[in-house]
Amino acid sequence: PSPSQNVTSQELLNHVKRIEGKSPADRKTYIKDQLRRMKIRFQTMPFRSFIPSRDTTVTGENIIVPMGKGKKRIVVGAHSDAVPLSPGANDNGGGVAVVLGLIKSLGDHPWKYTVDFCFFDQEEIGLIGSKEYVKKYAEKENHLAMINLDGEGTGEEVYVGPVGGGDDDLIMPFVRKAAQRTKFPLQERAAYPDSDHESFGRAKLENISVSIVPKGDADKLVAVVPGQRVDAANYPEVLKVMHSPRDSAKYVTAKALQMSFEFTK
Repeated sequence: PSPSQNVTSQELLNHVKRIEGKSPADRKTYIKDQLRRMKIRFQTMPFRSFIPSRDTTVTGENIIVPMGKGKKRIVVGAHSDAVPLSPGANDNGGGVAVVLGLIKSLGDHPWKYTVDFCFFDQEEIGLIGSKEYVKKYAEKENHLAMINLDGEGTGEEVYVGPVGGGDDDLIMPFVRKAAQRTKFPLQERAAYPDSDHESFGRAKLENISVSIVPKGDADKLVAVVPGQRVDAANYPEVLKVMHSPRDSAKYVTAKALQMSFEFTK
């Protein structure tokens, strides 16, 4: 561990409260303002991407905090956008909060690699920001791993996926070691809902996604992933709030955010 600044669970929750309900532009402005306050160097990655299936061009801006040095690269990412009409507290203000906490906590760490802390834009309409990042930065020979944080604010279990398939062989032993060290309940599953890890997986790059979910939700989420019809009794608790006007900080806990922070760190 580095001698960097401490991060409290209340500080993580405050990030969520301050970012929820903001417009896409204001969410990015909030992230930049926090990085400036921490005196952290960052770069922006504007993009324009044509989506043939929608016959439209999407614009956005990733925010990247590079740390360390070396040819080998680790990516830690969370998407900053939210679906229209949703406050976007847990999805994905929680992920943004945890990445901001990691940046603050690990700013002085003596990295052996290049580590990109990324806030990806336009995830909700097709993982666009992470796809554009992969095109520009993720050379297969130098990529070590991508850790994606999505839905970090509700629950008491660590849900990790998609496990298996040959693109998490390097990272999973570290995931299991983190569970042993923190003693947090770990739920490994072969399926995980759509998120930015897929942009790396499609390029055959090492990746994993991490969420904090209520007990029992891991199996329920796996059932939802293939798009099967799920009755109300078996519907995941986190999805009852996400992508809706109910996704507010009211349903986000400091404890869940702290779990994500400690586990990922």
